[in-house]
Amino acid sequence: MTSSIAGLTELEGAVLSEIHHRANRTAFQVQRAFQRSPSVEWSGSAGAVYPAIRRLIGAGLIAATPMAGGRKAQALEVTSAGIAALTAWACDPMRAAGVGLDPFRLRSGIWRTMPDAARRMALEAVAAEIRRDLAREGAVDTDPVERTRDELAMRLQRTRLDWIAEELASLA
Repeated sequence: MTSSIAGLTELEGAVLSEIHHRANRTAFQVQRAFQRSPSVEWSGSAGAVYPAIRRLIGAGLIAATPMAGGRKAQALEVTSAGIAALTAWACDPMRAAGVGLDPFRLRSGIWRTMPDAARRMALEAVAAEIRRDLAREGAVDTDPVERTRDELAMRLQRTRLDWIAEELASLA
């Protein structure tokens, strides 16, 4: 875990939220939530979930209780210190307002350096993928926490489509 001054990492905050808000009560359930994430960055973090949970248990932010049935699974619960850390993480205005890792933004300047034909092909392919993503997202019935995340993701994707449309129009 990061230093107490810096607070939780994004992964640690997301893990606490999965346990506290989304009722994923085992490390396996939390890891599966990350694997199923529509975000490539979060689904790629699935392997980091177990170490993050161990750190959060060690820091006293998660309590782990052995589950009945002889399995090694543990029931996870966010402690009062964990809830306080999660709330502080969620309400950190500088980090919450940060643009974070954005693969679209990272590539957008590169697209503008490409020859027109290659640029058009790339932008049209990205737009098609965004439309597929929007169709998938709209069909998901989720809990209130995830529904808010999905709504914001769809708004971002629609903004990206608007930008792509402007870029394609400039090529005409």
